[in-house]
Amino acid sequence: MMPAYQLIRSRRRKTLGISIRDAQVQVRAPVGVKQAEIDRFVRSRHDWIQLHLQRQQHRLEQYEVKICQQGRVPVAGRWHQLGWHRAATSCVQQGPDRLELSLASRIRRDEQAAVRDLLQQWFRDQARERLVARCRQLAEATGLHPTGISIGSWRARWGQCSSRGEVGLNWRLLQLEPALQDYVILHELCHLQQMNHGPRFHALLLAHCPAHLRYRAELTRYGCWLNW
Repeated sequence: MMPAYQLIRSRRRKTLGISIRDAQVQVRAPVGVKQAEIDRFVRSRHDWIQLHLQRQQHRLEQYEVKICQQGRVPVAGRWHQLGWHRAATSCVQQGPDRLELSLASRIRRDEQAAVRDLLQQWFRDQARERLVARCRQLAEATGLHPTGISIGSWRARWGQCSSRGEVGLNWRLLQLEPALQDYVILHELCHLQQMNHGPRFHALLLAHCPAHLRYRAELTRYGCWLNW
């Protein structure tokens, strides 16, 4: 049986490859490869694909963010129950284990979409305060000073460091526990000295974050938190 997949062709690619992300199969192929050859390649990897699909589906069920009444959203590594009601103005109130949103009565579009947008804006606002401040603290502690710190919104990475020395942090980092937030920030700060993932980079990261290998492995659990 042929697993369903998304095909991505590239002129730069020399070989066929398969990746699975968020329980979706992607096949990458050089431009000139015939469809029949691609299909044979995918069928030959059937057992491997099914194994990883099952693992990722289980992970999605375990960690999926649920935007609905009595749904769930992670904040600082802990699940918070989600709820909302109509009010004069829109706002977000955070309790120990609950996020309660007020939706302005003037909003007429789909409530779930409005809640998603309001919640993401709340995270962005929190990130501009908390993540930027934490990055500055860690920069002082390590002596690794970026030329600028910005908050971004990406679906494939938690942070980035530019060749200009600017560190970008994904607002979705606030979903992670503080130790993992620090790991990502330190990872990007280390790129200020080493713009690669070679031995010198890892030695520098090890000096500032001795548990970085454990954190890196742990971070793979939460990939679905990048995609809501």
